[in-house]
Amino acid sequence: MNYRRLLLIVEHGAPASAGRFTAEAGAPSADVRNTAAAIRRVAPDAEELVIVAHVRDVQKGEDIRRSAAGAARTIELRLVSALDANEISALGRESRIDLIVIGQPTLRVLAVAGEVRKQLGLPLLYAGSHPAREGSISKVVCVASSERALRSVDAFVREEGSSDLRITFASVPTLSRTDADLVVLPRFGGPLLAMQSWPAPVLVLSPLAPPAVALRRPLDVPDLVDDRGVLRARLLFAASVGRQEAIPDQDVVFATGGKLVNVVESQAGEVEIATDPAVDHYGVYRKSEPAVEQEVRVIRPGLRPLILFDANLPTAAFSTLDSAELLAVRMRPVRSCRMIRRSLRRAGLAAVVVDASAILDEGSALDVDENFDAVRLARVGAHMRAAGFPVVAIVHGDGPAPSTIGFAALEPEQMSDTGSWAVEPPAATRMEAATGAPLIAGNRIEIELDNAKAHRWLLDAIAQAKERIHFQVYRALDDDVGTPVEAALAAAAARGVTVRVNVDSLHGLEGSFGLRNPLLERLRARPGVELRVIDPITSAPSLQQIKQRDHRKLLIVDGKLALVGGRNLSHEYYAGFDDVKLTAQSLWREVPWLDAGAHVEGPIVAELERAFLDAWTVAGGAPFEIATPPPAGTAAARVVVHHGLRDARTLETYVALIDGATSHLNAVNGFPLVLEIQHAMLRAIRRGVRVRVLLGNLTPNHDGTPFKGPWSEARVAATELVHSRVDAVVAAGGEAYILAVPQKPNWQPGLGTIYPHVHAKMITVDGRIASVGSANLDVTAGYWENELIVVVEDAAIARAVEARIDELIGASKCVDRNDPAWQQTAHRREWMRRWPGVLSI
Repeated sequence: MNYRRLLLIVEHGAPASAGRFTAEAGAPSADVRNTAAAIRRVAPDAEELVIVAHVRDVQKGEDIRRSAAGAARTIELRLVSALDANEISALGRESRIDLIVIGQPTLRVLAVAGEVRKQLGLPLLYAGSHPAREGSISKVVCVASSERALRSVDAFVREEGSSDLRITFASVPTLSRTDADLVVLPRFGGPLLAMQSWPAPVLVLSPLAPPAVALRRPLDVPDLVDDRGVLRARLLFAASVGRQEAIPDQDVVFATGGKLVNVVESQAGEVEIATDPAVDHYGVYRKSEPAVEQEVRVIRPGLRPLILFDANLPTAAFSTLDSAELLAVRMRPVRSCRMIRRSLRRAGLAAVVVDASAILDEGSALDVDENFDAVRLARVGAHMRAAGFPVVAIVHGDGPAPSTIGFAALEPEQMSDTGSWAVEPPAATRMEAATGAPLIAGNRIEIELDNAKAHRWLLDAIAQAKERIHFQVYRALDDDVGTPVEAALAAAAARGVTVRVNVDSLHGLEGSFGLRNPLLERLRARPGVELRVIDPITSAPSLQQIKQRDHRKLLIVDGKLALVGGRNLSHEYYAGFDDVKLTAQSLWREVPWLDAGAHVEGPIVAELERAFLDAWTVAGGAPFEIATPPPAGTAAARVVVHHGLRDARTLETYVALIDGATSHLNAVNGFPLVLEIQHAMLRAIRRGVRVRVLLGNLTPNHDGTPFKGPWSEARVAATELVHSRVDAVVAAGGEAYILAVPQKPNWQPGLGTIYPHVHAKMITVDGRIASVGSANLDVTAGYWENELIVVVEDAAIARAVEARIDELIGASKCVDRNDPAWQQTAHRREWMRRWPGVLSI
């Protein structure tokens, strides 16, 4: 192939990504040698190779140069302090580059290389991590699944086809069965490119040049729901099929009666305008193209019962329904609103369609999986019901019926025109509607952010048990924490206490894929101990089986005392920073994490025990009786239980807590914010609420140097995603702090400040409410896994927790939005807004 001048982008000593990205970015020589071998095959006549390397020292740069020997006649090395796509593109133009090359890349290299390819309009060679081969290329496999892709591949075949080059076509799923020397793709897939297992190096073709005359792409806008606050819309380009693309950020005009009413700037296709009761429809257009492009209605509560249905469902089931109003809800932007309206008209239905993502304010990340659609539709129904709409039912697609409160969840075949739809009154408060849980008074509750205290509570509670112990965790390890707890449970069983232990099979490493956990195996063999594992996987799993796990953690003793929080059974969750001996050679799992939990007594313990009973019977355990204990204090609290893919109770609770803040809000969590929660924080900031977020590093580090250990570099990359989801909060005026623990006497002298992982899941609001439990503020906890949190509505308890958070924040590193270094970092990782949070660690 006739590529002569090549540009190789390398990053050394920086975080690599999860999945199939570089596991250790600290030793690039082997990767560059492998990349050089791929270059020799694809570009055997290469004249010049320009290497742009982000390295920590000059010697590493020379190692990279030597490793690339033989890839071209001349090799030029450019060392840079940071990878900047604009600067690299300028260098590429100056050097007349005709091929971009990456090896086994970091997340940053992928993002920069994709932008450079776009700016220069050049092909890109992804060498990957498979063993390099020598010799000329003879077998090329092309992947193309659309007309545009076929055009691009056809141009490649015309240019490169020859008698000694055999070119075939295949789909991605069949590539593993091909014996290819080179795979040709028409499009650059970003991080997903590096997560796929390719049989050979991958050549990503040049972006197709736009047509000589740009086509005017029509605007697509859903109808607007007036929820007594703002009208929110997602503005996309209309397309016939496939995921709709958001319009570029620009001014959008909302007009009515021939008068311009609102001009708002779209952000990732999203806009908000204040509601006006006098306006029931708008003409919408882009300010740059001043002509109404689409008329949309404003939907307000009516008197007739309202049924929401998934706009993807066949409309036949609804055509004879006269006793209720119908409203189509687009669950995901794979069909334009224009198409949906045409389908509704053909069925004789009102041509009105609203967008679920706009109503829920979900943002544009790829977090929201199609498995969530039934639950999301139920959430749309709940939101509209809370705003006064007389919602009586939703009609969802395939899968189990979602949990609903106050209205029915139906499948299409269950629809009938009964004429007897009963409209139930909405919940009295937003918190009741969100949690679906009563406020229970008469409890004694203490919340901690202290591993050593939590460890004492755990062992003391087991030691004091007289009748029964119910213990559930997600993970359990045979280490300095797990083994003593095993002994304590065995001792309780020996004195006649009934001991029931429940562990998630997959993450407990017991029973799934033939795995055996020595701690749990010994515990199962102890007399008087009954151990169950939840949902073992014994064959090829689906994504749902992998993600829909039971993440709850709790201990209930004698039906009177409960411990609930985020801790699993292993060292990092219960070790205190003052107790561990750390050195620069310590593994990251030896470093304690910040976690949180609650010690609970009183009537609410019965609700916690019912949650355990639910998981216990699902795992095959026999049911048992639960008695409500007498009052033990004055605190009122709710137990919020979330069942994966059946409801979104904890996500709804967190959003309700944030939306209810009037003075200040604290969030302590180390996982990537689902954008819906991020947007709720942004709304709070706009209301004048002080928003503080305390987060950490998934791979703990000492003064910037990560501790080593399995998946250390992948966890560093995942930390980038976590921090990127807080960047918008900081930019809007919120405060973010990176947890820091200063040097302790029992650590290696000179080790310095440690920046550990934050595993706590906690929100406090206005010094009056505090929540703690197992649910992170991410998409996995929001939809996939079973979770449990306790929401304590007690000012004294909330203020005590906030005082502890103040202490932690006081010692931590503040993220300064005026710091040019942070601004550069935030800009670099802005694209991570759309990176699927489901892929985080």
